[in-house]
Amino acid sequence: MKQNHKKIKIYSEALCNSVDTFETFQNVKACLHELTALSKKDLMINTFLKSKSVDMSKKMNIFTEAFQEVFDKNLLEVLLVMIENDDMNLLIDVNKSFVVLAKEKLNIAYVEVTSSADMDENMKNQLSDKLSDITSKKIDINFSTNQDLIGGLKIKIDDMLFDSSLKTKLENAKSKLIGV
Repeated sequence: MKQNHKKIKIYSEALCNSVDTFETFQNVKACLHELTALSKKDLMINTFLKSKSVDMSKKMNIFTEAFQEVFDKNLLEVLLVMIENDDMNLLIDVNKSFVVLAKEKLNIAYVEVTSSADMDENMKNQLSDKLSDITSKKIDINFSTNQDLIGGLKIKIDDMLFDSSLKTKLENAKSKLIGV
């Protein structure tokens, strides 16, 4: 197990060292996310990546041909080393570790915004810009909707939650009334 931690650290640090802009980070993060989702969803790909019966050089050539046009060159190199060392089972942990390291290196905050209705692009951009100004960080933002909120927003910045939803305000008011 300790050996896996060392490998995860080596791979994620190599990826982190290869990203020097927010855009590169976003690209590598998205590719890793897609690859992990694909390997979870598609049993054939997962089996191929972990197969002992397929020649290693053939496996690496197929992987290179399949992803060289879509993956960042440095990401592809790290993934090929992982394939060569039979470490693709560490991909999810490498992804998580990479994101943590890169967020710290590039001063990025992960933000989840939940609203009761869809927000247009202009509103999303304004909110992202405002949060960037407030936190003094680049914002890696994810928007979702939840009609149960009735109105308002829930904004989670890294580990802090700001809840201005009408549902929460009504629940708080109810608790105060019952407690009286």
